[in-house]
Amino acid sequence: MQIAVICEYNPFHDGHAYMLRQVRARFGDDATVTAVMGGIFSQRGEPYIAPPYTRAASALAGGCDLVVELPFPFSASRAADFARAGVEIAAKLGADILAFGSECGDLETLEKRRTRLDGEELRALASSLSAADPSLGTTRASAKAYETLYGKEDLAAPNDILAVEYLRALAKYENTPAPAVIRRIGDYKGGGEGYASASALRRAYAENRLAAFRGQMPDGAFAPLEAAAGAGLLGADENRLASAVLMKLSALRRTPDAVKALGGERAALERLCAVADGVRTLDGLFAAAASKRCTDASLRRAALYVLTDTTEEMLTAAPAYTRLLAANAHGRTVLSRAPRGFVLTKPADAGKLSDGGAQFAATFAAERAFALSFDGNYDFMRQAPLITED
Repeated sequence: MQIAVICEYNPFHDGHAYMLRQVRARFGDDATVTAVMGGIFSQRGEPYIAPPYTRAASALAGGCDLVVELPFPFSASRAADFARAGVEIAAKLGADILAFGSECGDLETLEKRRTRLDGEELRALASSLSAADPSLGTTRASAKAYETLYGKEDLAAPNDILAVEYLRALAKYENTPAPAVIRRIGDYKGGGEGYASASALRRAYAENRLAAFRGQMPDGAFAPLEAAAGAGLLGADENRLASAVLMKLSALRRTPDAVKALGGERAALERLCAVADGVRTLDGLFAAAASKRCTDASLRRAALYVLTDTTEEMLTAAPAYTRLLAANAHGRTVLSRAPRGFVLTKPADAGKLSDGGAQFAATFAAERAFALSFDGNYDFMRQAPLITED
């Protein structure tokens, strides 16, 4: 049996290890666990804390059997496209089960929420609320409509948001894995008991460097990050990209037609273009562009799409490939069942993919931007997956 987990592992920590133990307790130690992991840029539009091969090595040490990439731009997309692309990759690899974390931890509750959010009554009310108060934005209008119709629920819990999107994707396509929900331990807002969140660990790393990770992740997961730190490949700094982002935004103001093809929320793109000429840093850009209609994540994703020329068509396309990042002997058995020309084993072989490497080639600007986020030298064209014999 193959269990797929769609993840970011930014970085891999004890909470992730706990989830994998729960998966094996439910489905057996002989199950193959495949991680479909975001590669270079996250859902927030930020570079991941370390290169994909480093984070995959941590995941392998932490309990995964196979780690493949959720490629850009899907890894840096809104929840719906992040989930959809991950489900499609898991299905193509033949996964039997899709396991995912959830704050509420109840599949029936999540299914009910999905049905309500997709209902015509809620959509109509959300549209009416948004028309009456344009500052609400789509997300806030939907949340307000949900509370009006069904009572107050926590619709901001990040794992629950993704869980609903996984269920949407699973319901939409045929021959997809069956869902399995694992209750998240701890408060996603950062308080309470339980495992530290990845975002909390990243904040701690900014202040205390590697010391922030000690005792928060399996020993085997810590070692690849320690090696990356020594090579200047831990703690990506998105501010290195500020000049390029601001220059492209400035150019866009003079070519408004080019904005129409770009991905991301229109309101976020418009806000960035409106304020770009008056700022010098990314922090200043996002602060100046902040509004009730735009979340911080939507602004960051929009800036990334501007930098990398990412179009809406690219975001909504089907994944043409996944990149092999790490595998043990158990995990390699999955690869033999994958469709021919779907799994990229090394970047130099992209031309052998079923689409001739077109989708991979379209990500080169993003790969280069990711590499520039580090002090060390990251040559994404010369990376090889970690293969172990255990």
